[in-house]
Amino acid sequence: MFRGVMESAKEFKKVVDTVSTLLDEICFEVDEEGIKASAMDPSHVALVSLEIPRLAFEEYEADSHEIGIDLEAFKKVMNRAKSKDKLILELDEEKNKLNIIFENTGKRKFSLALLDLSASSVKVPDIEYPNVIMIKGDAFKEALKDADLFSDYVILKADEDKFVVHAKGDLNDFNAEFEKDSSAIISLEVKEETKSAFNLDYLMDMVKGVSSGDIIKIYLGNDMPVKLEYSLAGVNLTFLLAPRIEG
Repeated sequence: MFRGVMESAKEFKKVVDTVSTLLDEICFEVDEEGIKASAMDPSHVALVSLEIPRLAFEEYEADSHEIGIDLEAFKKVMNRAKSKDKLILELDEEKNKLNIIFENTGKRKFSLALLDLSASSVKVPDIEYPNVIMIKGDAFKEALKDADLFSDYVILKADEDKFVVHAKGDLNDFNAEFEKDSSAIISLEVKEETKSAFNLDYLMDMVKGVSSGDIIKIYLGNDMPVKLEYSLAGVNLTFLLAPRIEG
């Protein structure tokens, strides 16, 4: 069985919105400890991983299941959530469906057919990074939006004194510097100077759900995928993005 109750459907909607920009489908691995899932995007450029501990739920009961979901359909359902709706997720094993229930003054139930995605799950690689930056999420998100004015890729740089977001277009440039002691930087741990380029659209999709007050942990290294970690509505999100190969 599986049944989980969350206080706010609207908050969980942010998670679904973010993940569905990168993935078409996902397999939730459910057990008594919570829910885990990870998958590559269709282009195999980005990896998305999420973990929902049982403590993120008001009520939680589960044994081991793999629940394959069409994220586009899931997103459409979550878009119907109202501000005060409670979210109930429950597995209907007999009908092979996931019930999504919004509870407020009444109950609205949507049932999604499950997909067979048991072989699609991938693991987040265990990479040792030389540099770790903790930055306020809205500061990083706004810097990416600024960079998007001039380019389709962004260069992330780090040294012991600062973290830099840089974009270079055909004629115009953008540069955002975050000094180690700036209010946007929570911590800056740099063992080697780093400079790597990444697809800007992917990065912007990865931070889509970030808002004021959220903290993003950025792992950087030369010729290494960038890794982003942050929490959203009690859900731990991890993203990896391969570096842009210069022609």
